Parts: sequence; C-alpha cells; structure tokens
Amino acid sequence: MIKYIYGDNMAKRKRIKPIWKFIFVILLVGITLIYGYIVDYNKNSNKDDNDSNIFEKISKKKEVKKKINLTLVGDIMFEGLYLDSINQGDDPNTYLSMVGDKYFKKDDITIGNLETTITDNNNLKVNGYGYEFCTPQNIIQGLNNNSIDVLGTTNNHSTDRGIDGINNTIDYLKNNTNIMSVGSYKSKEDRANFRIKEINGVKVGFIAYALGMNDFGKYITNEESWRLGLYRNPPSYNVISEENKELMRKEIRALRKECDVLVAIMHWGQEFHFEEREVDQHALSKLLNEEKVDVVLGSHSHCMQPIEWYTSDDGYKTLVFYSLGNFTSADDNLDGRAGPDYVKAYQIALLANLDIELNDNKVTFNKITTEPIINYFNKDKRDFRMIPLSMYNDTYETNHYMYNTGLNKTYINNLYTRIIPEEFR
Repeated sequence: MIKYIYGDNMAKRKRIKPIWKFIFVILLVGITLIYGYIVDYNKNSNKDDNDSNIFEKISKKKEVKKKINLTLVGDIMFEGLYLDSINQGDDPNTYLSMVGDKYFKKDDITIGNLETTITDNNNLKVNGYGYEFCTPQNIIQGLNNNSIDVLGTTNNHSTDRGIDGINNTIDYLKNNTNIMSVGSYKSKEDRANFRIKEINGVKVGFIAYALGMNDFGKYITNEESWRLGLYRNPPSYNVISEENKELMRKEIRALRKECDVLVAIMHWGQEFHFEEREVDQHALSKLLNEEKVDVVLGSHSHCMQPIEWYTSDDGYKTLVFYSLGNFTSADDNLDGRAGPDYVKAYQIALLANLDIELNDNKVTFNKITTEPIINYFNKDKRDFRMIPLSMYNDTYETNHYMYNTGLNKTYINNLYTRIIPEEFR
C-alpha cells in the first residue's frame, strides 16, 4: 500500500492522473449547479420584486381618490337699499369681494339661490322694493366676477316679471356669464337636459325645486308647471301630492345615474322661522335621502336654520342644510313682517364649505365648515359688503347701519351657536 502511493514518479503519474480527472469533473459539475442555483434565485427574486411592484401599482391605482371643494350660500336678492347705493356710484363688484376672495375664488364650485329675475334693459323694469325683484345686469356681473358658478332659479320670486322674466333670466346667465342655472326652463326638452359640472374628474349634478310662486298660478298654471321645478301644484301650492313626489323621484334618479355627487337646491319651509318645518323640509329631506342626494342646500326662511344628517335604510347619508338664510339682502325694517330678532337675523348669512372625496364611487365628507357672513352697509346705507365673521372687525361692527338695534358680534355668535350644531361649526 505504501509503495502504491509513494512509488516512483512514473508509477505515480500513471496511477494518480485519472483520479484528478474525476475530482475535476465533480468540482465542475458542482460549480455549474451552484451557479445555476444562484442565477435561478436571482431571477425568481427579481420576478417577486416585479410582481410586488405590479401589485403595489395596482393597489395605488385603486386608491386614487378624487377630491372637490364646494361652497354653499343661500338666497341672493338685490333689494331697494342696495340698488339705490349702486345708483349713487357704489361698485357692484365690491359687494362680494371679501367673501369671494376668501372662499369663492379658491373653491371648485360655488352654489347659491338667485331670488330675483334679471332685466332685459327694455320691457322688464328694474325693481328692489315691495318684494318684487328685477335686477340690473351689471349687478349680476358682480356675481359672475366673484366666481359664483351655479344658481338655483326656482323660488317664489321666479315669476316677478312673468314668463318673460323666467326666460330672460335663463338667457342672460347662459349667454353673458359663466353661471349655470337650474330649476327654471324654457322648454320641456331643456328641463330634460342634465345640469352637471365636471371638476377634478368628479361629476357634480344639480337639481332644484321650490314651494311655489308669489303669483299663485297667475303665470304658472298646471299646464305650464314644467317651466319651474316645483314640489307643490299651482295655483294653491298647498299640497305635496304623490304625483309631485313621483316626478321628483323620476328626475333625481335619471340625474343620479349620470353624476358622482348630487346637490339639490330646495326653496322650502316658512319665512322668519329658525326651525325647519315638518310638512315639507322633513318629509322631502327623507325623500331626497332615499334617492341618494348627497347635499341639500335649503333656503327661503331669511335666517339660518339647523343642519342635519339623514341616513337611509341602506346606509346612504345626505347632508341637509335646512336653510342658509339670506346671502345678499338689504331691508332695514321688513315692513313689520317680523319681530326685531328676525330683522337682525335677516342681515346674517350662513356659508358652508365642503371638502368631498370620491373613492370607488363612494362619497365621503372629509371636512365640513361653516361661517356666518354679515351683510354690511354703513350708517349712510352705502358701502355694501358681505363680510365673513372672522374679518368683521370693530370698525365694521360699530359702523353698521343696524348696530344700534343690537346687531353686533355677540348677537351673531350667540345666534350661530344656538342654531348650528357644534359638529358643523
């Protein structure tokens, strides 16, 4: 054995060489297997990383959220005191400039209710007294210049200038402003056209209904009722019939299919009441919630009213502003139609600002804020301004024409906290 291993050189070469060949082959095979394993591992590792990236991208794509910001205000009317100030040289663009700069020009859509007709500068006479309203065109341009986007045009003043007033209001807004009107129509075909604005990839639909007109059927008969969105029948307007409800349901359902967020502008309830009314505001809020309306902008009371959530049996939530009160107005005594508390409240608007998110077709209210807006005019009944409470300084407060009646920051804050639930303040 010993000789076999340590024999002469020739014997060693002849006997050991085949062994080294075998060992070399084994090593080569081993290295090849290890290399193949490493390559395969890296490939699988990269594939897993790629797969992970793909799923991450898909997940992120599913999580893309669309957002929109809405501002809501109440009744916009231009009464005699304000028209007089414009005739004396005041600038119609300054009336809304403070609230416009803070809210309207920064949001995506500003929505309100236009409680006046618009003159044609010919047959439709301008007026702001006696609760019969027809507004000059340059004042309407003040709304347009301050970035108001959507106006409800069905309310108890829609026929203050008859059918011509309805038609001219529609035409003027359409042809001379960037403001969309909803609630009054020139034809049945026009009524069937959806009112939708698409912003940030979110389609916001608008629909509007009112309790009736001041003319009690003089212009709008049952046969002509298609001209206005109404939830009661002319001429008496004293019943919300099943026929009315079914028409509302039909129109809302058709619009609901075409939009992501649905806003209903409702002119309802009772004037000079801080509380909502059961017969229409509660009953119709339930109907609107059942039809999956997202936001209800209420008006007509001339003062702010509470805010409330409605939830349907299947869990759909609707945010209802029973009334945002007056936005623009100018009446210093109300001709004895209401007590002193309402004369002061008449000058206080409620503004709401909503951050809404759309994710997988689900509407979420991320943030809801409100702020009182004071309808300011000085002791000479001039210099009209809509001033957010946060900007209503001592100078404005003490120089307001109605300061001596008790319209001050203490009254405004007390009214606000008494009427509006804490979650919305």
